[in-house]
Amino acid sequence: MTCNQNKSWFLGIVAFVALFAGSSLFLSSDLGAQPSAIQFSGLSDADIDMILAVKAEMQAAKTLAN
Repeated sequence: MTCNQNKSWFLGIVAFVALFAGSSLFLSSDLGAQPSAIQFSGLSDADIDMILAVKAEMQAAKTLAN
């Protein structure tokens, strides 16, 4: 192998490692950034009333749109 072939193999390996490490970090940060789910039993009465009010408004808007 000549010097240029050695450089191309080395650069190929470095590029592969860099892309693999970068994609791993990107995916791990996306998975860690997701908000945790709130259990329904942890909601207050005010939260439930707000959910039901928004649901009623959405149903009313849907019937008006049709």
